[in-house]
Order: sequence, then structure tokens, then C-alpha cells
Amino acid sequence: MRMFRLLAPCSIALILLVTHLGAPAAAQDSPTPYPAPTRSALARIAERGRLIVGLPFNRKPFSGINALGAVEGFEADIARAIAEDWGVPLELRHVTRHTADALLQSGAIDLLMGQQIILRQPPEHLDFSHPIFVGLQVALAMADSPLQRIDELGGQPVGVIVGSRGEEAFRAWSAANGVQAQVQRYAMLDDALAALGAGQIAAVVDDRWALDQRVRLGGIQGVKLLQGAFRSEPYGIAMLRYDDSLRTLVNRTLQRLVATDRLRPIYDQWFPEGLMPLSDRVFPPVWMDLDADPRLLQDFPVDILRPERSVVERLRAGEPLRVAGLGSPPNANGQPSPLERLNSAVAFEMARRWGVPMAIVPDSYLNPEDALASGAADLAVGLTPRWSPIDRVDYAGIYAERGYRMFVRVQSGVQGFADLRTGSRTIGTYADDPAAFEIARKLAVSVGINPQTLRHVRFSDEREAVMAVFDNNVRLFFGDALRVVPLARANANRVTLTPRLYEPRPLAFGVPRNDVPFRLLVEATLQEMARDGTYERLWREHWDMGNPLPQISYLGGGEVFGIRVTG
Repeated sequence: MRMFRLLAPCSIALILLVTHLGAPAAAQDSPTPYPAPTRSALARIAERGRLIVGLPFNRKPFSGINALGAVEGFEADIARAIAEDWGVPLELRHVTRHTADALLQSGAIDLLMGQQIILRQPPEHLDFSHPIFVGLQVALAMADSPLQRIDELGGQPVGVIVGSRGEEAFRAWSAANGVQAQVQRYAMLDDALAALGAGQIAAVVDDRWALDQRVRLGGIQGVKLLQGAFRSEPYGIAMLRYDDSLRTLVNRTLQRLVATDRLRPIYDQWFPEGLMPLSDRVFPPVWMDLDADPRLLQDFPVDILRPERSVVERLRAGEPLRVAGLGSPPNANGQPSPLERLNSAVAFEMARRWGVPMAIVPDSYLNPEDALASGAADLAVGLTPRWSPIDRVDYAGIYAERGYRMFVRVQSGVQGFADLRTGSRTIGTYADDPAAFEIARKLAVSVGINPQTLRHVRFSDEREAVMAVFDNNVRLFFGDALRVVPLARANANRVTLTPRLYEPRPLAFGVPRNDVPFRLLVEATLQEMARDGTYERLWREHWDMGNPLPQISYLGGGEVFGIRVTG
């Protein structure tokens, strides 16, 4: 048998592809055909005095039994961090794919972990947290193989494990890409690896980290990963659908783990940088006002409330999509702002894909969350996710970032606040934005600038601001990117934008509270728009500030709850 040698780990970029797992799920007469819970699991956790998380104990490095008999791993450590944040003891309970759903629905476990793949249209009883990881289905070949990429596998014998996610992903990818391969099925991964070493197959398809465990811990040498992936698989924490208090608390805790730098060390331990590039790590986005929500586990509502009618049912009946948050006043040149253009374009594209007309809710630009919470709107656009109104609305699909930008004189060489260490320290801002200079002052202090040496000039006239920078009377101008970027681009012969976006704030859609089907539909549609290039096209046409945000694609087909999401 040929000898194996493990080559240096290679980075596999996340492929945001949509895999059709089969025929789309049939449209449902009701969004809740299963007996949805009426009380949150938080009540049970508080009464019991501990959190019970189910996960398989045989999926290293996510969860497994160590030599001392303790459960360890990436997801086991996240479960411990959640329980610690909640101030309750943790019980980890072993589950299998045959027992997990029954244990969750019976209340024997509160949360389900263990590489739980987030689906566009999950089983009717499930919902998921923010993504916490993205797995990959990949191909392992011999190091001396001439194959370099997965798209070179046409006509080659390829080994898969019977009934595995790898087999499912490879067959779907092959069909979608017109690749004809000789699929050899094996009962166990070890059997497939033995066939690879014996030269009977050209590659083995399986989970990236299952392969890593076998190769590294088994001392296998002389192998390599082919470039590319057949499928990316986002993992989340599963829970019963419509338990909005539990989902809210779990997501808040994940954001707290990010904000307090408690998630990074867990990644460092189980997926260190030498094994997984930092760019492949998944960190849930932190919403505004996170510290303003001091509630403990027992402070969250335990009675579950749901909309009487999902927006999905309205759309399937052909009723218009009612959108709040549009209608902002034009800029100084009488043109719609970039945010207005982007929001309008994305909302219209969603309505087009869903086959329904779009209706703008009047007078909702300043209070889109109020229109959504009152039932006057189905979708709100341009919202900055924050914790203060979280019991009134849900957020879905972060699609852009807004924040502060600066412009400087052309060819000045200034790239950021650190360049104020020498030369003039005069900062210009809009007169009607008092927060801008305070933010600029803090940023200058963060790079060692004495705040006492800063000079502040306020401008009410944009032309005067540009000329002040061009004439070197002001070193830099700092303000809301929605105003600064168009102004600088209109005066590109005098001023230039610096590259960084300061104080970035995500922009997301708002959806009705606990309308799970519609939230999933919005997220899936944005993901499909990203997959087929529509999102980036609209982003560049109407926004073009910074970079388009990557979209982690949940698995599923071209319809969600009977509504088309493809173009």
C-alpha cells in the first residue's frame, strides 16, 4: 500500500453555493402544522436549574470524549460558554441522528448542537441561531496525484461514504456542473481511505474536518486536499421553532462571546490559524446597544406569541409586499441618497422574485420599526440591528454597512488619523452632526494624538468644506459616509476618500416578530441574490462603499415555503 504523508494545510475559500437537495418542499396550508410550543424552554431551564444541550459525543473536533471521560470540543466549549454566560450549570447529553429530534421536541434537551446544518427551509419544528461555523465537503487525493482541483474529477473513480453528507454533496455538485465521475461507495471512511492508498480511487469525498481527524490522528501521510469544495455547510445551534425568547437569548449570548473576545480562544484551541485561516472563521455580527440589554435568563418572556398570519401566506395569496423605511429626502443635489437607492432596488428585486407587487408604506422613513411592529408593514429596510427594540421586531439578512468616512486633499498622503502625528490637526465635520467630531477625537486619541491639539471646524455648506480641505485650511473632513462619499466623488479633482470605514454599523431588513417562515424567506432570497450575482450588481450600482458583504448560504432549493427565491 502506498504511504501517506500530510502536506501543509491549505486554505479552502468558502464557496457560497446553493445546493439543490431535492424537490422543493410543498407549500404548506399553515406555517405551523406541528404543535408549536406555547411556553419558552427558558421557563423549563429556570425551573430545572440547568441547561441541557444535546450533541453527539463522536464528532471530534466538535464534540468527543477525551482520555479522562469528559466531553470536549469546539461546540462543547461553546455550550459551556453559553451556560456560563447565563449563570446556570450545563448538562451535555449524548444524542444520535435517530434520537435528537424526539429529545428536543419532548423537552429532554433544550438546545441541539453537533454540526447542525442551517437549512433554508428546516424541518417544521426547527429554528437556528446565528451561524457559528461553516463546514466544507471536500476531496482528498494522493499528494503525487496530477489532480489539483475538484473540477478535474470528471471520469475519475471517486470514493464516497454510503449515505453521507459528502455523497449527497458530491452527487448534487456533479449533476449541477455536468461532471461525470465513477462513484465508488464505501461503508466506512477508513475503507475509502484504504482504497485511496491502494490506488483504487482517485479521491475521497467527505467532511473537511472528519478527513483531518483521520489523517492527522491516524498518522496518514502523502495526501493533499484538492482545491475547491462541493458544498459549504453553515452550522448553528438548533432549537424548537417559534421559541423566540430562547433564540433571542442564544443569539445575544453568541454576540457577547464575540464582543468580549470569548469566542476567539475557542477557535484558537480547536481550529488554530495554522489549520484554519482566520478568514474562514465565523463570528456572529454584534448588534448595536448590546450592553444596553442587561436581562438575565429569568427576565425574558416565557409565553410564546406569534403573528396570526405569516407574511408568507399573504404573499402566496398575491397580496403586495408592504415596505417601510423608503421615502427619505433627496440630497443637496436633489438626488436620492445611496441608501434610498439601494434599499429600493433590493426590496423591489425581492418582490419581483416572489411574484408580488411592492407597496411603500407612506411616512415610514423615520419610524420603519414602528410601522413593522404595528402590523402596517411586512418588511422594513435600512435598519441598523440593535437590541433596544428586539422584543418588537426581528432582523434578517445583513446586506450593507454604513459608518463614517473621511476625505483629504488630493495627493496629501493622509490615509488615516495616525497621519495627524505631523502637520495640521484641523478636522472638519458637518455642522448638523455633533457626534462626528467626538468620534473623530476618540479615533485620534486611539493612535496617540493629544486631544488638546485637535482643532474643529463645522461646515454648513458642502462646497466650503471641500474648498477648505483643498486649500489646506482643514487637514481632513470627517462625516457620515452617506454624505461624505457622494460629496468627495463629485469633487474628485480636489479631494480624495481614504479607504477605511469607521464605526461600521450593519444594515439589515426588519421582519415581524416571530414570523419565522418570512424571516427564512428573506434570508434565503438575499442569499440567492448573492449566489447569482444580483446582490453585488445592485450593491455596486447604488452603494459601492467598501465591499459587498459575504452571504453565508443556507442549504436548500429554489423555493422556500412555496415561494420562488431564484431570479
